[in-house]
Amino acid sequence: MIDFLKKELLEFIRTPKLIILGALFVFFSIIGPLTAKYMNELIAAFASDIEVSFPDPTYVQSWEQFYSNMTSIVLIVLIIMVAGIVSGEKAKGSIYLVLTKRLTRRGFILAKCIASFMLFTLLYGVALLIHIYYTHVLFDQVFYEGVWLSIVSIYMLGIFFTSFSILMSILVKSTTHAALLAFFAYAVFNILTLLSDFNAYNPMGALPIALDNLMGKEVFSSPGVNLVVLLAATVAVVLVGLRTFDRQEL
Repeated sequence: MIDFLKKELLEFIRTPKLIILGALFVFFSIIGPLTAKYMNELIAAFASDIEVSFPDPTYVQSWEQFYSNMTSIVLIVLIIMVAGIVSGEKAKGSIYLVLTKRLTRRGFILAKCIASFMLFTLLYGVALLIHIYYTHVLFDQVFYEGVWLSIVSIYMLGIFFTSFSILMSILVKSTTHAALLAFFAYAVFNILTLLSDFNAYNPMGALPIALDNLMGKEVFSSPGVNLVVLLAATVAVVLVGLRTFDRQEL
């Protein structure tokens, strides 16, 4: 499995996936603090005929941009990229060649999951460091109480949807269908965030909970509960994927 894991990591490097995702993560980690800092000036410049007063921007707006960006366009593109990780090999027929080289089905899926998790971890870590640097430069303040729990929750949200996209890629043979199913789940979880009392148990609840924590609202045990839910859901999705692929006719 180790050799196949290395092959998967090299494939990420050799294909446009790393470039596209890397550029996306870096762009939004930079644009967030800049937008937070200069949005008032941009609005004033484009609406010069209207007198509107805005409060001075703070590092809070920068974190708000970071959390929102990481859980919207960045997460959607990640879902689309990962959705073909198994179904793509089914379509090309390369999966049959791989599974005849002393690689078990479970080893195949685990290697796919680990490689995808490593890719997301690297990109998220780089994006976070860039965001922290620019937030410090522009606002002279970065951290707040509970920041690390929110950071980990948003990270686990990405890990959960990575594993969910892999599961969809196992269930269907079409990469397009896998991406659509994963995006549909993303949309449903997003809609469920309107039920604020349910957010602690909703994977996408990581975003509103993180924003509430950022604003200094009393969220009690919600961040911790949501993190446990994300961890449990990720493990469950991976186990279902392993069991499904093990029994699947190829």
